[in-house]
Amino acid sequence: MFQIKIFSIFNILLLLIISTKLAYSTSFNLNTSGERKFELNYKVSQPQIFFTSNAPLEDIKGSVNSEFISGTINLDPANIENVNGNVSFEVKGMETGIQKRNGHLYGKNWLDAESYPDISFVLLGLSGVKVASVDAARGRATANAIASGNITIHGKTKTINLDVTITYIKESELTKKRTPGDFLSVAGKFDAELSDFDINGTEGLIGSKVGKTINIDFELFFAGKTQMNN
Repeated sequence: MFQIKIFSIFNILLLLIISTKLAYSTSFNLNTSGERKFELNYKVSQPQIFFTSNAPLEDIKGSVNSEFISGTINLDPANIENVNGNVSFEVKGMETGIQKRNGHLYGKNWLDAESYPDISFVLLGLSGVKVASVDAARGRATANAIASGNITIHGKTKTINLDVTITYIKESELTKKRTPGDFLSVAGKFDAELSDFDINGTEGLIGSKVGKTINIDFELFFAGKTQMNN
């Protein structure tokens, strides 16, 4: 009798866990499922990362050379919340349009590319997922969500939340003309406070030309079809 009660309690707990998981599972509604590994793919489209610094003496706008960006995402299109991944780029891939200014950016007083060559973001999960549009005929759907993860700049790591837009495109004869596999794009923006990463800059003219907050916008493109659990 005691064993039966324990078994019943275990079953109830198991059902609660499964029900909770299902309650927080959002699908792209494209009749496809299974965890897939997506890799950054230039044949889908060029990845774009832009950064802006608004300072009293000068507004600086720059971008990251796409050749210096890498990343992977593991995602189940039937359970969007069940996601993880990482994206990184080399500091020396950042371009401001002026070579001398690039040198200051890479220097010890700023990002210190020699000591900390990469900037990285580790995606831990998604919340607040809402499917914005579904085009089943084209095998395309878009969702908005809040991404949580750890960003590392200048050797310092901070947990951040940011709004993202995710578009999923199923493989078709049209997409295969670019590259095999399903396509995934992730776009978003966030602000990075330099002081949070122990970046103090320099005093004087150069320091006054760089804002205390850097605005970062990105759109990244991935391809993949590996069903990791199969």
